[in-house]
Amino acid sequence: MGIISRFINVVRAYSNSFLDKAEDPEKMLQQMLSDLEGQKRQAKQQMTEALALQKRLERDTEKEHKEAEKWEQKAILAVQNDKDDLAKEALVRKKDHERRAEEFEIQLEKHRANAETLRSGYQAMEDKIEEIKRKKGLLLAKQKQAEAQEKIYQTIEGIGDSSGAIETLERVEEKVDSMQAKAEAYQEISIDSEKESLEKKFKELEDTPPDIETELLELKKRAALPSPEDNNSSSDK
Repeated sequence: MGIISRFINVVRAYSNSFLDKAEDPEKMLQQMLSDLEGQKRQAKQQMTEALALQKRLERDTEKEHKEAEKWEQKAILAVQNDKDDLAKEALVRKKDHERRAEEFEIQLEKHRANAETLRSGYQAMEDKIEEIKRKKGLLLAKQKQAEAQEKIYQTIEGIGDSSGAIETLERVEEKVDSMQAKAEAYQEISIDSEKESLEKKFKELEDTPPDIETELLELKKRAALPSPEDNNSSSDK
């Protein structure tokens, strides 16, 4: 199974699990990212091994080409020295190295194509992981908002169904009305008490016996006799 296929299967598995089990989105996303990071590390290891194999194939191919060139030079040397038998043997060795070089080149081309697929898949995986990380913040913000709205609606629904709370409020209202009525009654009693006290004082004032001197003056007026003040005035004269 290729890197991209495994990557897609991981994302799909977590998506199905989230929809089926309604698990915590934050934990689900965090675990998915952790698993995808593990897949990415494996892909990087495969890329490293593929690059190492490519380098080895390139060295082996170059080595075979050099060996072929070397045996060609030996064949030329043998011909120059009229050693046709040695030249033929050198040419056979040359052909062997050229054949192996061609085989290495075929493997190298295939491996380069595979390595390019690995690099493309790895880059796509990195891009997708970064996209998931960016979307994670937005998804979690939406989750928090949804949870807050749910709590608000639950609270409103609870208030609508709480007949006990309404009864308590009514009892408190009755208690306050009773206290207010008592306060007003105490106020009226206090005003009546003050009024009665004031009337009592005037009553006592009215019932106070007149002064002796005042009473004597009254008697003299009624008897048409001079008052003590008049007598004193006459004596002074």
